Amino acid sequence: MKSMQMKALALAVLGLAGLGMAGSALAVCPPIPAATATPGGGGAWTSQTVTSMTFGNAATGLNGTSCALQVSMNAGAGSNTKGFVTDASPNNESHYRARFYVDTSGLTNMTQANRQFRVFTAQAATSPAGFGADMVFVTFVGGATPSFRFSVGDTASGGIISSASVPNLGGKYRIEIDLQQGSPGSLRYWVSDAATASSDGSPTNTTTPTNAGWGGVKQVNLGLFGTSANFRLPANNLAGQPLIVDEFDSRRQTFIGL
Repeated sequence: MKSMQMKALALAVLGLAGLGMAGSALAVCPPIPAATATPGGGGAWTSQTVTSMTFGNAATGLNGTSCALQVSMNAGAGSNTKGFVTDASPNNESHYRARFYVDTSGLTNMTQANRQFRVFTAQAATSPAGFGADMVFVTFVGGATPSFRFSVGDTASGGIISSASVPNLGGKYRIEIDLQQGSPGSLRYWVSDAATASSDGSPTNTTTPTNAGWGGVKQVNLGLFGTSANFRLPANNLAGQPLIVDEFDSRRQTFIGL
């Protein structure tokens, strides 16, 4: 993060924070640049990346905000389909916390586990030999009980994958991560109903990767990307079904929650 700054963004809300201090100021929903304007920015974000996606403001936001980012795949989209915003303000963070809201209720055909996409990734500028830039990424996986899958870079085991099954919570969730580098390091994460309080001491799960070899979080992406072939398959009718993300907030140390 830039010194003493965070992003708390509904594509409408921008806040300022330090180590344990936060505030926010409502603003008129900013216009999102045309999908062909890549990078664009969408308000306070550094840039946007859009390929074979419909990308814009949702009519209403999550967590009481006035708007949010809505993304849906276009019909006939290929393997490079993606629509996400990027925050490049992190400064090689060895301790990184982030929280966002996500509404999956519009994705009514996520009925099989082979229908997947990434909704969030935190990346480093440098990584160990043989490993990619991703320090942690979150995948939404379809099925009878869909799940959010948390994957974290780990040189000891080649990567840790941990899934949090998603109960029927109306499709609106709050996700938070707390990533720390070390040998071992730590990834804690929280998945809850968007309106349900959570606490720092009660994460959904904790994993202990060996991730000291990465350069620290330098960039994060939020949206709909990294889609599986079966997510894109026309017969599965996922084209035009929207994902909504909102209220992204990142900090170095303090728990974020509601």
